[in-house]
Amino acid sequence: MRHYDVPFVENLDDKCVPAVIGMVLQYFMPEKNFTTEDFIKFTGYRQGKGTWSAESMLNLLLQGFETEWIEDFDNQAFIKNPEGYLATILDDEAFRWQVANSNLKLEAERIQKYISTGHKIKHRKGTKEDIKKLLDDGWLVRLEVNARTLADKDGYEGHSVLVIGYDDKNIDIHNPDGVDGNKPNQTVAWGKLEHAWKEFGGSYSLYAFRRIRA
Repeated sequence: MRHYDVPFVENLDDKCVPAVIGMVLQYFMPEKNFTTEDFIKFTGYRQGKGTWSAESMLNLLLQGFETEWIEDFDNQAFIKNPEGYLATILDDEAFRWQVANSNLKLEAERIQKYISTGHKIKHRKGTKEDIKKLLDDGWLVRLEVNARTLADKDGYEGHSVLVIGYDDKNIDIHNPDGVDGNKPNQTVAWGKLEHAWKEFGGSYSLYAFRRIRA
């Protein structure tokens, strides 16, 4: 059993990734007076576009954080041929959306830059046991999920949440859901969380953060 008292950052529209990274920064660096604009810049967020993870992971390294990145996504194949790789793993609708709403070449360069720092991206699915071990060791964990599953609704909406605690039956998350309502300290059954996690492309992406330098 573990629970961390993490400040909650609201998502006012579609800024779930900046909100989650904002929570991480405020928890580990409470002495800093971060603003919403700082969180946006930190993550490379652009209005109406997909927010990939490499920019925030790189910036966290610069701030003295230790990072962990696990997902069943072949980043090396993506670096070599971003569009070609995505075309093999996404359906037509999702593929067209990513091409139209992402700078794939830039994201490939950012991922390569992250790897070049000596930090590995583990090419496998994240697991429940990963989450529990990381939290036990003082990390906070970001997951990519289907927000509509967490809200007991049909359909799909890509989303990010921050894991802040767990026990045997449930997991505690800060859920900056700008559509269905912001939900700090939301308790969700493990099975429901894992279902929502799986529905984000089946990659079970996991990003973890721990500050190792003041």
